Amino acid sequence: MREGENEQPKKKSKTVTFRLLSSLLEELKNEADLEKINLNAFVSKVLSGHMQWGRYERKVGLLPMTKPFVKDAINRMTEEQIVNLAQKIEKDDFTNILVFTKGDQGVDEFIEILRSWLNVAYMQHYIEKRKNSYLFTIQHDLGSKWSLYVKTMVSELAHDVLAKKIQISTTESTISLTFPLE
Repeated sequence: MREGENEQPKKKSKTVTFRLLSSLLEELKNEADLEKINLNAFVSKVLSGHMQWGRYERKVGLLPMTKPFVKDAINRMTEEQIVNLAQKIEKDDFTNILVFTKGDQGVDEFIEILRSWLNVAYMQHYIEKRKNSYLFTIQHDLGSKWSLYVKTMVSELAHDVLAKKIQISTTESTISLTFPLE
């Protein structure tokens, strides 16, 4: 990367003071230590997660589910049922989530919502911004039918919301997505 290329503008920060219960502060410190980051970075991460996703979960009808439940439920479905679920039911809900949480619906906003969803679902992922695209790789252990579900839903959303065709490849435990920027 050349100097000055893809640099993000510095974000302003402010110092504030909060009064917290001692027991809560100790728990926050312990979690920060476990993540090997300082308390300030950990609290910023928690608050950012809430602002990006947490505050919308109940408003858009999301429910917490265990990984074994989701894996078992999706593996009981046929591939046709999974594609139908992703195309006709879930796509509308995720379109509403995009509109509700971001308003704007560009590639950057789409990537941010996808990344937020993966963070709260504790799915490992890697994102790389290239000159003309984003490369997004998701690691999961939910099987090939989950890969089919995510592939179908994301490709449908990208087409409908972004008016873009994305490249997708899947395995039983990974999904690679390439989003064009132009």
